[in-house]
Amino acid sequence: MNLQDKINKVWNLAVYLQMMASFCKELDFDDYKKIMLDLHNTIKLNDGNEIKSKLVIYESKLTEISNPLVLKYPLKRTIDEIATDWNEKFKTDKEIFSNGIMIGWLEEQIDLINFYKYDYYPYHFKIGLVMHKNRGEIEEHFLLKDAFSCLIKAKNKLKLLDEYGQIQKDRFMEKGLSSFDSRTLDNLNIVKYEVALYSRIALVSFFSFLESFVNSIGFDYYYRYRKVLDRSVIEILNGHKKGRFLNIKTKIEKFQRIMRKDGIANIVLSDDSQIRDPFKTLFHEFEKLRNSSVHFTPEKTRIWLKPHDWVEKAEDLSKLTIHAALEIWKQCHETHKGPDYLGRLEYNRLYDMSNANEDKIKSIERMF
Repeated sequence: MNLQDKINKVWNLAVYLQMMASFCKELDFDDYKKIMLDLHNTIKLNDGNEIKSKLVIYESKLTEISNPLVLKYPLKRTIDEIATDWNEKFKTDKEIFSNGIMIGWLEEQIDLINFYKYDYYPYHFKIGLVMHKNRGEIEEHFLLKDAFSCLIKAKNKLKLLDEYGQIQKDRFMEKGLSSFDSRTLDNLNIVKYEVALYSRIALVSFFSFLESFVNSIGFDYYYRYRKVLDRSVIEILNGHKKGRFLNIKTKIEKFQRIMRKDGIANIVLSDDSQIRDPFKTLFHEFEKLRNSSVHFTPEKTRIWLKPHDWVEKAEDLSKLTIHAALEIWKQCHETHKGPDYLGRLEYNRLYDMSNANEDKIKSIERMF
């Protein structure tokens, strides 16, 4: 093996370890970075004989570091192949350490069974790197948290409205007054607006979550099986057919037929006579209210609702959406449990987590 080949071999080992240090807890990135920088300077600043003698030392040290990692995360490809692809990632994403990396790509390089926190990850689930190590996220989870946060805020504002209204009512009755003054009415209207505001955003967010979730299911299957899928199937999984966008109901049906071993769509949405709840109420009633909230016209469903009605609508939709998402997941993945990375889509669990976050925010606010 000539010197250049030897340099490439040791350097590729170093690059592989840089990838490992960026995401796994067993290797500290900052400590490892110093080793890699020293190796880089050795190669760049020394002559051939000096490089040759020091490469032996570096190879031994890097091998010592890599051996336990390879045992815990067995290689699916050669170190040279992994290093080459890892370098390519930096060419397409200069901010990869900040942006994270799709776990599906990493799964193609190494066995992650000893890394997983959840029992299933969509291919495009992003895991955090370096300063974001041990964290991970996916777009539909952000939207799900948005939706529950807005629902809880709407309910809290409604509680404020009821309590404030009752206090003012008692105060005015004590004075022998039969109606509120303009200032009190203005205050009540401001809180009513807040109730409607967060309820509308909750409606939009729950629908956005569902659409994102369905898209995510399609993309996950596409990424994992893209090498063996027909072009027409790839187009559908990416949300199109013959260049046109597919609506969510069509995607739900088609994704089932593509992903299920029996090729059957148990959730049928293209035939009104076969639509069952939660999908029937979700698409026949609440989709219209969502659309009116996003782009209202006088001919659409009215959005001038009473505060209690707004919150009731938002809460009803939240339950329908989670129920629908859970059914879609179960049918597409042919399983009896929900996605672990989304709290199994257990409604009470998701609600309680969001409510706890709201309590934390309130406790922070009380500090000032």
